[in-house]
Amino acid sequence: MIRHSAIRVVCAVLVLAVSSACITVRSPSFLRPAPEREWPSTLSTAEARVSEGRFAAADSVLAQFAARYASSPQAFESTYWRALFSMDPKNAHASIPAAVNYLDAYLTGLYPRQHRQEAFALRAIAGQIDAGRSALALAQTRDATTAQPNAVRIDVPKPAVDPATNDAEIKRLKDELAKANAELERIRRRLAQPPSDRFH
Repeated sequence: MIRHSAIRVVCAVLVLAVSSACITVRSPSFLRPAPEREWPSTLSTAEARVSEGRFAAADSVLAQFAARYASSPQAFESTYWRALFSMDPKNAHASIPAAVNYLDAYLTGLYPRQHRQEAFALRAIAGQIDAGRSALALAQTRDATTAQPNAVRIDVPKPAVDPATNDAEIKRLKDELAKANAELERIRRRLAQPPSDRFH
């Protein structure tokens, strides 16, 4: 009888051990590092400010988090979101150069990147927009200088400029800028519904 009882006890222990091995133990949230705990609410707050059109406030929220937890992976991740907000067409103070700096820092950083592919796409778009704007500004400046009757003339031989060709070039550059902005807007809409595991 004692032998059967001992066998039953051993079997019970084995079942308990096997079933325990299948359970995934996750640390309670209060035991996780502060940056990991605070990042989800910080990003949610920044996104809420963006939805209100308060881009400067959104950037400030992210900047304060990055300053407070400068060496954390979450602070590194904040550079991606600051770049995205800096490129948003709805941002009245959008800055492509600032976005480029953030994206370059993000793509060359040491931490794992949660949005690597999106960052590469945004960096390419930012480069196109920046180059397009520079070329457009140069073309418009050249056009305006040619149109000024009192402009100082310098006697240097120049190739003849066909006004129709110049207008066509400006239109082409504007079209390229519009396409780049449309692609940026498409990416922004796709990121408006982030994956549920974004914080894991």
